[in-house]
Amino acid sequence: MWITVDKQSSVPMFRQVYLSLRSRILSGELAAGFRLPSTRELASRLAVSRNIILEAYELLLAEGFIVSRSGSGTFVAEGAIMPPSLSPSMPLPTAEPVQFPDGSRDLASGNGIISFKTGMPDVTLFPRKTWGDLLRNASRDAADASLGYGDPAGEPRLRTVLSGYLSHTRGVTAGPGQLVITGGAVQAIQLAARLLLSPGDTALVEEPTNAELKTILSSTGATVLTLPADDSGLVTGSLPKQHPPKLIYVTPSHQFPLGGILPIQRRIELIRYARETGSLIIEDDYDSEFRYDGAPVHSLQSLAPERVFYIGTFSKVMFPALRIGYAVLPPPFIEDFIRLKRLTDYQTPGLTQLALAQFIERKGLYSHIYKMKKVYRRRRDVILESLNRHFAGQVRICGRAAGLHLTAEFSFPLPENLPELFEQEGVYADVLSGNRLILGYGHLDEGRIREGVQRVKRAMERG
Repeated sequence: MWITVDKQSSVPMFRQVYLSLRSRILSGELAAGFRLPSTRELASRLAVSRNIILEAYELLLAEGFIVSRSGSGTFVAEGAIMPPSLSPSMPLPTAEPVQFPDGSRDLASGNGIISFKTGMPDVTLFPRKTWGDLLRNASRDAADASLGYGDPAGEPRLRTVLSGYLSHTRGVTAGPGQLVITGGAVQAIQLAARLLLSPGDTALVEEPTNAELKTILSSTGATVLTLPADDSGLVTGSLPKQHPPKLIYVTPSHQFPLGGILPIQRRIELIRYARETGSLIIEDDYDSEFRYDGAPVHSLQSLAPERVFYIGTFSKVMFPALRIGYAVLPPPFIEDFIRLKRLTDYQTPGLTQLALAQFIERKGLYSHIYKMKKVYRRRRDVILESLNRHFAGQVRICGRAAGLHLTAEFSFPLPENLPELFEQEGVYADVLSGNRLILGYGHLDEGRIREGVQRVKRAMERG
């Protein structure tokens, strides 16, 4: 097994090892059951720190490429080979290069309520002074053209910078010309739905999922059907054999709300199904930058760029009021998507885009994510400790590995009037069917998390 590591490369060494092994597993060069070297042995061969190999193996393990057997070693998993028949039958069309213009009621706080609302980052820790300086720079230095009506697809500078960022951090396969900057992820999903769905079409979504997502898809006149999700994400074995859908919506890197990571075997099955049925996939990658037990997993888009609409947002990694998201599109759909964007709002604010481009270029975004991962990991640990203390032996946690929320499943029936009991105790949490609560913790400090879980306990005891 020949692996090389370039210590001068901008690609982190653990990711070089990961990408090399991932590629050989997908191609079948490393067959199912192949025993990998131990982390210590491979680190010695490559003359790198053992921690580098550990991180690469942990990422492969999280994505389902390998399995670890206690006392026996680490082996290539079954079903992780990408059959040649699943590869695109012809080269993807090349997107047009981007031309640079000449001249180059919130429950999270207030009223004493402790809210475990989901999707809320801690905006108090965002570097506002730095961001303010970047906005001033953009206003002062922007070319005259940037103060007019800009490209509906977004500022070329941001699209170029973002293309490199997504390739480096998420393995997304796309040039700047395949990116469209949107007013948040919701707008990107709305535009994709309008482009792909018509009355009479069928769209498949995970269950459970965000109720607003179903509303967006059904607003096109399409029929929205659900498929079950479990602790590993979408159950691909439930994909319908007859009457295939036009569109499949998934959150493979951190299923919302259960938190599972879709393993490579299910990813391959989903891609095979989409290619055989002609279905298209929306991959909503809403908060996967915050993964606490290893590096962020690769995108589904990296396996099928011609079939996947990859959608992301800066709302979780920065702050929701920024209202900047993005869509990475298969080339045949770029022109029509941009046309719909122009008809919707013409353009996303240009000066904000220029400031964001500088924030990424100057490594401000990387630094902020690195800092917040440590903060959120501590808060994740606190909520786990609090739940296990107050509900010892009575709670099972799902989705602890990433994101800003987790799901707690209790072994006893929850009171039917639990939302009212929560209100009386001054706490808020979303209740799922099946004795489950969704608990967002990113925006809460450690003391509020502990007090909030205690209030949840009191509310349940009153029921």
